[in-house]
Amino acid sequence: MDVSHPADPPALRPDPLLYPEVAAANGSWVAALQKAAADLQVDLGAVSAPESPTDSGRLIVARVEAPRGDFVVTLGRDERAFDLRMRWTEVEDAASGRTTELRTVIDIAHAWRAGDPLGELRARWPFLKIDELTLAHERGEAVAFEWQRVRNLPDHLIDHEIVEAAYAHPLLRSLFPLISHGSLQFSRCTQPPWTYDVPGLFPQWGGGWRAMRAIKGRDIPDHGPQTPQKAVAFVVEGLPDGCGPAVEGPADLLPETD
Repeated sequence: MDVSHPADPPALRPDPLLYPEVAAANGSWVAALQKAAADLQVDLGAVSAPESPTDSGRLIVARVEAPRGDFVVTLGRDERAFDLRMRWTEVEDAASGRTTELRTVIDIAHAWRAGDPLGELRARWPFLKIDELTLAHERGEAVAFEWQRVRNLPDHLIDHEIVEAAYAHPLLRSLFPLISHGSLQFSRCTQPPWTYDVPGLFPQWGGGWRAMRAIKGRDIPDHGPQTPQKAVAFVVEGLPDGCGPAVEGPADLLPETD
């Protein structure tokens, strides 16, 4: 019995009226970007398109490789525009923006490949969207920045008594704080995937707080609802061996332990 397979989705094609340089490159956005950069004597290194035949954007997306992560440019469909995304490898989007100027695309791609700080990129091209936490990550100040943000959250999102009790302890203050459904949790890294090995603080019906085992953490005694200070003390007792300040980046950057 023959088994039918769905056809690959049609690729979105650049409008030749909006992108004459792409039309001149036989419809290849990658080739058009490479030529434009070469004409400006700018080295963009390796430039590629999505390889999957199921990716409908395979003709309108170009990826510029860079040591800290890819620079991705997508052609607008209804108007001439270049949508930009700068990605930190295996972590998160670092910046995004839109411009109508191909020269600007090339200049930003070149600066990104050169490792220019994000703060400098935003100063030169104010249309780039870069949030303050991303800038703090780049400065190596993500933990301090996120603690300040958590301490300033509205009361309906977190009980500030538990936040301040945790913040008062130097070990917990050196970890990256996470808020989820009124709980206060901690990670030994500043970007996902989180470590999931530090006990968290959870509010209890009727009042009080409980220190509870993390998914990958060691077992800790259930002491029942406690005052914020007591619950924090039980979290500290349940910290993994060698727990120190959070590393800047995802969990796989943590040193291996026996």
